[in-house]
Amino acid sequence: MSNTGWRQSLLQGVGTRIEVMAELHPRAYLGGTAVFALAGFACLMLCPLLVLAGVAGMYQSLAGFTAIEWRELLAWSVVVGCCGLASYRLIRFRPAFPAGIVLDREQAPSLFQLVEDTAGHYGCTGIDHIVVTGTYRLDIVSTPCRGLPVCSTRSLVIGLPLMQCLSTTRFGCLLARRLGQYSRQTNPLVNWLCVMRDIWPHYRASAAETGFGFLPVRALFSIYAPLYTAVSTAAVRLDELHADSYAMELFSHEEVLDAITADTVYRLFLREKYWPAIRKLNAKVGAAVTKSNAGMKAVLHAGLQSDTTGLWIEKAMSMEQQWDDPWPLLVRRLDNVGHVQAHMDTHLSESAAVSYIAKLAPTLKAALENIQPPEYPGIQSWSVRMAGLQRSVHSTLHGLLRKRENAPHPQ
Repeated sequence: MSNTGWRQSLLQGVGTRIEVMAELHPRAYLGGTAVFALAGFACLMLCPLLVLAGVAGMYQSLAGFTAIEWRELLAWSVVVGCCGLASYRLIRFRPAFPAGIVLDREQAPSLFQLVEDTAGHYGCTGIDHIVVTGTYRLDIVSTPCRGLPVCSTRSLVIGLPLMQCLSTTRFGCLLARRLGQYSRQTNPLVNWLCVMRDIWPHYRASAAETGFGFLPVRALFSIYAPLYTAVSTAAVRLDELHADSYAMELFSHEEVLDAITADTVYRLFLREKYWPAIRKLNAKVGAAVTKSNAGMKAVLHAGLQSDTTGLWIEKAMSMEQQWDDPWPLLVRRLDNVGHVQAHMDTHLSESAAVSYIAKLAPTLKAALENIQPPEYPGIQSWSVRMAGLQRSVHSTLHGLLRKRENAPHPQ
């Protein structure tokens, strides 16, 4: 089994057991997950604390009663140097903001007014930016302002494909559930656990962004962040159920039912049909994936006609919960809002993109095709790292050999 497969199997085992614990003992699960979330802060403070311990150890080595302990002094000096460099890189580290285009009020006044009115109802303050991205999503992303996540900026990330595919009512319903979810009125602990799920992967940033000195922090979070993601998945599902309940404060039962069903079916169609087709095309034509978002609306509406929508709804209703899927099953979401059968209106009304960003849509579509979403690197397998090291050594030796052959020989 490869290193990646072994790691995925471990995460699956952890996620499956945690899911069972969350169902049987929800309070114990939330308490344990909160403690595990705090462990991330301990990982960040490890290097600064080791610097203090190293300075104290150096002082004790120099202040020996008989003679200076040179071995201990050298060892503590190495610890102080390495951890000091990592602490310096951590202080200067600035996590990347969500990839996309930041809107201002003059560009989309109707969209800003909708967000402000909805946020005012739930008391959700602190949305600093509205970012339009090229993926199908609607989320609030917290980005630490400094190396330590003591203060963060919150960005409302709206996918242009989502606005093109959803009607104004469906979009408003999904916006209401998301802003209500982050109002932290009734579920502050669960929401905080979800926020940390977005923050910890930032510290797995690549070496090109952080420098060599950030390696200890990056190595710690390459292990910790995936584990926390697996552990907190059940908390995210619970938070999504709370979000569905919040949407019913501003929308009727039928509108919430339609929005939940449509969003679930769209995500399922994209995962089962659209993205596999894009990957297959990309294997044949390298440029196919660069235009993947441009035709998403047309493909969705063509594939989800009145005669096929029922089949996709039945498929969504009969699905089993996957251990790494943060979205609750559609059956559970419907039961949470007091419904048994899913319903989705197949009539194509005016999309949210036409209502709120009609003038910007063509420009945004062209610009977003060139923006790639950030990917957090995982731990490379030992064989991959050794192969890279071997290539580097061979390249260096080959360069030295050629330099020696081209050097002028003494007469």
